[in-house]
Amino acid sequence: MFHMELFTSSIASGTTTPQQVTYFTPDNILPKQVNGVQISPDLPFLMAVMGVGANLATVRIQMASFLPFPYINLSPNNRGTAFESPPRIWDFSAHPIPLKPTEELDIFATQNLGTPQTEFVACLFSDAKPNPLGVSLNPAKLTSIASDPGRFFTAHWTFGTALTAGQWSIVQPSFDFPLYAGTYALVGARVMSATALFFRMFPAQGPKWRPGGIAVQNYDQIDAYNQRLFSPYGTTPAGWAVWLTFYQNVPPQVEIFATAADPSGEGWFDLVYLGPSVAPSI
Repeated sequence: MFHMELFTSSIASGTTTPQQVTYFTPDNILPKQVNGVQISPDLPFLMAVMGVGANLATVRIQMASFLPFPYINLSPNNRGTAFESPPRIWDFSAHPIPLKPTEELDIFATQNLGTPQTEFVACLFSDAKPNPLGVSLNPAKLTSIASDPGRFFTAHWTFGTALTAGQWSIVQPSFDFPLYAGTYALVGARVMSATALFFRMFPAQGPKWRPGGIAVQNYDQIDAYNQRLFSPYGTTPAGWAVWLTFYQNVPPQVEIFATAADPSGEGWFDLVYLGPSVAPSI
């Protein structure tokens, strides 16, 4: 399992002196500690780091327990008002970085605009145990028994709820076609709106963790490589395993962080059908 938290604040210019980017606490799940985040014993690994800012230069991950080794300094990052395409993210999912539970993790960054500027850095924290799919993906017998587990597809959805600038906004996906009754595994996702930077799931039935990724602002922007089960490059499927599972009649909502009040947007869920179990209707 994995979970996204956000750091954002205005920092002064300085290409050699990192400035702290403050943990964003509106709608946070993990507790704040000073200006950083307190590491949860349930999510004691750093899985990925994704930073974006108009003139962002470097991102530094800082914890007391990293010493006497140097702090983790990350470059390149995304320079602009949207993630570049392909995006520059630091994906440690193959070898997550162990963190000390209850210790403070801080984000520092540099930018070279010459005046103060707001930077945005999201971190994915994990338990370092990918949730296995549990079924064979796209088994050959689907041609004769379409409702057997393992069917992969991508469901497109839209939303018409205006986003709040500079905050996490919850939207309810409206699917183009209703999902077949049963249970599904979310194994990848894409979200797009005019100024969106990040998104994360808001599960209807738990767990409390909110897995997420980078958002895109245009149709031709490429998602982070492992954010989708299948890559547009046609390479071997990898992904971040199972994000969460849900019944078709209680899909997750989606939280979106955008820099302006976007009036609408759309998204795509990469899904695998797991079986016929459903939740009782309300």
